[in-house]
Amino acid sequence: MAYLVLRNLTKTYGHTAVVHGLDLSVDAGEFVSLLGPSGCGKTTILRMIAGFVTATAGEVWIKDRNVTQLPPNRRNVGLVFQNYALFPHMTARANIEFGLKSHHVNAADMSERVGTVLGLVGLSSYVNRYPRELSGGQQQRVALARVLALKPDLLLFDEPLSNLDAKLRVQMRQEIRRVQREVGVTALFVTHDQEEAMTMADRIVVLEHGRIGQVGSPAEVYDRPRTRFVADFIGTSNFFEGGVMPAGNCHIFRCNSGLEFEVDSKLADLNASTVSVRPEKIEFVSPGTPRSFPGVVQEVTQLGPTVEYLVILDSGDRVVMEEQKRPRTAHRQVGDAVSITWHSTDTVFLQS
Repeated sequence: MAYLVLRNLTKTYGHTAVVHGLDLSVDAGEFVSLLGPSGCGKTTILRMIAGFVTATAGEVWIKDRNVTQLPPNRRNVGLVFQNYALFPHMTARANIEFGLKSHHVNAADMSERVGTVLGLVGLSSYVNRYPRELSGGQQQRVALARVLALKPDLLLFDEPLSNLDAKLRVQMRQEIRRVQREVGVTALFVTHDQEEAMTMADRIVVLEHGRIGQVGSPAEVYDRPRTRFVADFIGTSNFFEGGVMPAGNCHIFRCNSGLEFEVDSKLADLNASTVSVRPEKIEFVSPGTPRSFPGVVQEVTQLGPTVEYLVILDSGDRVVMEEQKRPRTAHRQVGDAVSITWHSTDTVFLQS
């Protein structure tokens, strides 16, 4: 039996469905990210699990226990909020103790728990500081420590890094993942940031309009997206419209533009009308190379360690490709005539 199970979880407001019959299982100790754009229902799902929003239909099971009808205080679920929700007039210690007192934890146990969780998040020397005396990252750590002190069965994060600057977000990703692994608590992490999901989660649940578009490891959803939405939302993709057809001992994909390229017969979906190729899978080759496509560089964009090129093929297709900056790598300019190619196994067939 999975540690967390959502069965046909549904939420409607009037005639508007926000979450549609969601089914999901999460194993003990797993870190799962709910990823999707604003308005896709991810925060509503989290709040139904926590008990702050009542499900219209379906069930929530935690540790073999149906908690669907239980109030939040009887679910033993910890929620880390986006805005930290610390009491400004209380020290870090007092903020953590507040929840413990409401759970009638005795003084000795309370002192031990506060010391343990502050040590866990690296704030043992900040125990007497007020929120105004802490940085955004330190406040977030106190908020995490406050939840961990209650020893929740399930840890929920509602976009907790949104208010931090870019470098601090990266640092806090690592800290949250380290703490979660060390404690061993099962966690759900809501975010609209694909990089957060890719770097932190064991599995990613990609949501689209209240439905699951795909569930898989970061590598699975990136390398083998099932739908155009998933391929487009996670990273960047080149899309080609057309159809698959046999060509001797292999298969080709013939685009509506007339462009043709070989695809892997074992991976080919004969019913697919759309395929995608990731930019980093495409490479420049010498003119006349077999199975290559000539074109002209239209745009060049510097992306730190990589260069992004927009190439207009002779067929009229627009192709975005990325190339790592390496010593002795030729740098193309706008207007350069080039030839590009990619391996047949890097063409991904998408469901309509």
